[in-house]
Amino acid sequence: MRKTNPPSRRTWTAAGASVAMLATAVLLGPSMGQSTATSHWDAPATTLDKQIDATDLYAFTSPERRDTVTIVANYIPFQVPHKPYQFDTNAHYEVHVDNTGTGKAAITYRWTFADKGLPVPSFLRGGGARAAAAPADALVEQSYTLTKIHGGRTETLVKDGYVAPTDMGPLATPGYPKLRDKAVRDLPGGGRVFTGTAADPFYSDNKAVSLLRFGLPFFPVKTGVPMNVSALALQIPKSELALGGDAAANPVIGVWTTASRRSSALLGTGSAGHKQVSRLGNPNFNEVIIPLKERDRFNGLRPDSDESGGLVVPSTLDPQQAEVVAGQAGVAVPPAPRKDLEQIYLTGLAARGEGPIRQDLNSHLLNRDASGVVRAEELRLNMSTPVTTPQYGILKGDPQGYPNGRRLIDDVVTVNLRMLLGEPAGRGAPGLIAEDGPAFLTKPISGGFPYLALPVTAA
Repeated sequence: MRKTNPPSRRTWTAAGASVAMLATAVLLGPSMGQSTATSHWDAPATTLDKQIDATDLYAFTSPERRDTVTIVANYIPFQVPHKPYQFDTNAHYEVHVDNTGTGKAAITYRWTFADKGLPVPSFLRGGGARAAAAPADALVEQSYTLTKIHGGRTETLVKDGYVAPTDMGPLATPGYPKLRDKAVRDLPGGGRVFTGTAADPFYSDNKAVSLLRFGLPFFPVKTGVPMNVSALALQIPKSELALGGDAAANPVIGVWTTASRRSSALLGTGSAGHKQVSRLGNPNFNEVIIPLKERDRFNGLRPDSDESGGLVVPSTLDPQQAEVVAGQAGVAVPPAPRKDLEQIYLTGLAARGEGPIRQDLNSHLLNRDASGVVRAEELRLNMSTPVTTPQYGILKGDPQGYPNGRRLIDDVVTVNLRMLLGEPAGRGAPGLIAEDGPAFLTKPISGGFPYLALPVTAA
C-alpha cells in the first residue's frame, strides 16, 4: 500500500462541493439515478436505512503480511465529522468467503453489536449539542461479538470487543488515536480484526461517476469523500480462507458482505429471524448493472441463487446502462450478450473459461480442488497474485487490484466505466478518463492493518 499526501484546503473545498453535487442527484429521485459514490445509497431501501447500507468492500493481500488477506467492509455512508454513529444492535453484519466456486459461503464472519452505554441521544444525532461533558467515549461506546461460521460449526472469535467510536473532539474523546488502537484485536490462528469509525477511503473522478451512474457529462475533478464510515476489517491467514487450507493449490476466493435485520416484515433471505437487506460484492454492480426497480430485490439475494433467479445473469448479459453511457461517450459497446461482463462479475477470469477475456486471473476454475463454477456475483481475489507497485489493474497490465480483489487505492469507478464500455475484451474507451494522477484519498492510508485513516474531524 502506498501512502498519499493530505489534501490542501482548496482540494478539500472541491471535494465537499463534489459530494454535495452527488448527494443532490440522489435527492432528485429515480430520474437521476438512486446512488452516489460506489455503493453508498445503492438502492431505495438502503438509501432510507443507512445503518445497514454497505458502502464499499475491499479484499487484497496484506502488503506487510503477505501470508494474509485483508478484507474491509464499510457501512453507514456520509458520516458527518464529530457526529456519533452506531451499528444496528438488531442486525447481523457478515463477511462471506466462497472458496469452492458454488456461490455458497464456506466461511462467514459475523458481527453482532450491543450498546455499552446509553444509546446515542436524538439531540446528538441531530448535530445540536456535543458530548463535551461525557467521560471519554461513554455516550457512543458499543461492544461486539465476532463469530466464525464454517463446516456447520460456530466459533466465537471475539466477545465484548471494543468498537472505535466517532472522534468527537479532545473534550469528549481525548487521546483518540489510543481509542483507535484499542479497537485492533488479535484473533486465534494469527488473524486480526478492527471495528469502528474511519475516514471514507472512496475516491474517483467525477466525470467517471456522472457518466457511469447517470449517463451525464460532468467536468473532471478527482476527489475523495470528506466524511466517515463504520468499518469492519479482518486480516486473515490465506490458509484459513483457501479451499482445503491449501492457498497454493486453491488460491481463489470470492467475497461479499451482507447485513441482515431481525424482522419478519422485510424482503430477503436469512435465518434465525434475520432477513438479508443489504449485499455488496463488486463495486457499482447493483447501481449500474441491476435495474432500479430491482435493486432492493438484489440486496436480498444470495450469490448461490444468482444463476437461477432470473435477475443477476440477464442483467449482466444485457445491462441497460451500457447504451446510455456509450451514447454520451461517443463509442459503440459490444453487443449483448455481454460475456465479458459475465466473466468480470459472475465467474472470474480464466483462459479456459467461456468468455472472450483469455487470461488466468481470478476464476475459481484456477483452484485445483474446485469441481466447477456457477455464475454468482462476488468480489474474487487470487491470493497468489504477487504484490507489486499499484497501477490500474488488468486494464493497464497490472494483474493485482480490481477486479482481482480491490485495494483501498483502486479507482473502481473509472475501471467499471471502462469495462462497461468494452475493455479489456475490446477497444472500449481507454482515453475517456485521465488516469495519469495518483490516488486521491481524503486522508492518507497507513502502511499497516487496518490501513484505514483516522476519522475526518473537519468538513
